[in-house]
Amino acid sequence: MRSGWFALPDAHREVVRAVRVGGTATAATVAKMRGLWVADDSQLHVRVRYSTGRLSAPHDRRLPLDRTRHRVCVHYGRPGPFDRAVDPLTRALAEMFACGDVGGAIATVDSALETGTLHLAHLDLIRSWMPPSKRALLDLTEPDAQSGIETKVRLFLRSRRIPFRVQVAISGVGRVDLLVGERLVIELDGRAFHTGSAFDEDRARDFELVTRGYVVLRLSYRQVVHDWDRTRSGILALVARGEHRWRGAGPFAPIPASLRPLPTRNA
Repeated sequence: MRSGWFALPDAHREVVRAVRVGGTATAATVAKMRGLWVADDSQLHVRVRYSTGRLSAPHDRRLPLDRTRHRVCVHYGRPGPFDRAVDPLTRALAEMFACGDVGGAIATVDSALETGTLHLAHLDLIRSWMPPSKRALLDLTEPDAQSGIETKVRLFLRSRRIPFRVQVAISGVGRVDLLVGERLVIELDGRAFHTGSAFDEDRARDFELVTRGYVVLRLSYRQVVHDWDRTRSGILALVARGEHRWRGAGPFAPIPASLRPLPTRNA
């Protein structure tokens, strides 16, 4: 791959490409390899020494690196070992705060905590690799977050000082992703749209919430990631109208069991 480095036949493709460039796979590249939630990022992330001179193309070490054309993000110079092909996850997550979307980096850390890939005790190790000016960002992580788009909406609400709670249990319904104020429920569907029985269950939950007076906003991955300006404006409009408050009345009683729709059966 480069001087002194050789790849076994089963070596991970992205690791081979990072070493061929001239450094160590890091940041979102490692997070994706570990199966964590990562915002749309098609770049190869490589950590190299400050003193590194010529960098090579990820597909051919005989060619010089063109960062734009080859879609490579180069992370320069922070102290640490360069005798490995892949950064440990804690170091890779710290590097995510050095480039790109900070909210996306926090969402990836949330994903690692929620899946048990990392524990809260690991946050101090991540902080140790981060610049002092950015270490406070880890205080925004939420171990109970269920998806990256949930994290993005949560950080937006926090930035606007809009009161909310995450993973709130509502009697007769179960947990909802976000409860804004007292009655605005925001549910996030993630990349994979729910189908079949999951689709029916989501609609039954929404039906129960609406009949009890809650306002339900169900958002897709596309709405949060690719149509965020419009989605953000809609949330702000609902809050500006006071739709997140009960206005002197609490939730209505649950629908009696005798009046609830019968469960659907699969053919």
